[in-house]
Amino acid sequence: MKRRGLLLAAVAVVASTGAIAYHRISGTIPVDVFRVRPGRVEEITAAVSAGTVKSYLEAVLSTETGGQVSEVLVREGSMVRRGDVLARIVDPELTRQAEAALAEEGQARDVLLQAEAKRQEAAIRVRGERGRAENNLRKAREDHRRAEELFRDGFVSRSDLEAAATLLGNAEEEARITTAGESTLQALDREIDVFRGRIEAARARTAALTARRSKLTITAPFSGVITKKTCEIGESKLPGGALLILADPSSTYVEAQIDEADAAKVRVGQTARLLPEAFRGEKFTGRVSEVRPTVEASKEVSRANTIAITLTSAPQPLRLGMSVDVEVLTGGKDNVPLIPSAALMERDAKKFVYVVSGGKAVRRDVTVGVSNWDRTEILTGVSPGEDVVTSLEIKDLSPGSRVAIRTPP
Repeated sequence: MKRRGLLLAAVAVVASTGAIAYHRISGTIPVDVFRVRPGRVEEITAAVSAGTVKSYLEAVLSTETGGQVSEVLVREGSMVRRGDVLARIVDPELTRQAEAALAEEGQARDVLLQAEAKRQEAAIRVRGERGRAENNLRKAREDHRRAEELFRDGFVSRSDLEAAATLLGNAEEEARITTAGESTLQALDREIDVFRGRIEAARARTAALTARRSKLTITAPFSGVITKKTCEIGESKLPGGALLILADPSSTYVEAQIDEADAAKVRVGQTARLLPEAFRGEKFTGRVSEVRPTVEASKEVSRANTIAITLTSAPQPLRLGMSVDVEVLTGGKDNVPLIPSAALMERDAKKFVYVVSGGKAVRRDVTVGVSNWDRTEILTGVSPGEDVVTSLEIKDLSPGSRVAIRTPP
């Protein structure tokens, strides 16, 4: 749009200079004309400023833990593939915690091994003592039974019977003591369970810290291009601090702003003309894919709505960040009288044109309908077949000026 205006201004200077010279010599101003005829005029809503090519797939890459940037392997514009290492962060405190957790896990495992060995030794000892006690108890019971029978038959004395009873009591006491050994084993089992719990806790802590440390290495979540780098080697970053912005250049769209006064005209699905600064003369088209409901502040107008346009025809690939003028076709009329918009003048809040009639410029006040930068619908004031002045000598004209048509329409 800006280049078009500069070109028209240059033409204006040349044409106006020639017209003035001719006018001074002959008193007649040469003009170009357009013969009013029916046609189609598009209602165009232009963005208030140049739009920007963006990507539907974009990721802000940051560090969850914070730390110091130790390595940056890319720059703005770098193409990367999914999984590529882009940057590295160091966090001494996190490293210390991970090493401490690993050491704690190792110590807990050593203590568990010792407890399990102790329990195994105790189990062997208890089983041996229990076996001996059970054998002794069976033998003492049998000896005591036989002593009672022999005592009744008069074959042994009372003292022999009492001795057998004493041995039986000792065997029963020994059996009771070995039963207490089972309680010792149960206590050791509980102790082992505690140690195993400590190992699991230490292992979970180690895994969590290892996972956090792995996130200090920043990798590409998808293939794309680095559109922005916001980190330098040696720089400290807080948790969540942005490092890089990655975008997929294969899923582009154009984001632009329209005056909030025109927002009601723009709807999803409407066709848009796109005029990239880098490809003037190329025809790019798209469709409005989103009209955001919120109104935002704008540098060009007080308030504006943001719209998104998906490309439908692009003879050249648009690069992320490119500047694009945007015109949305919000309506139009067919078979209506048209004139070039450049032929329309305005003075004292009245719109008018100059019509060539009988070799003179005749002012006609007009009312207009749909209008864009190229064509304007005429509702009243001129009729199809009449010739209106379109050249930039219009500013030199006044009602009744003598004119000569350069090239017949």
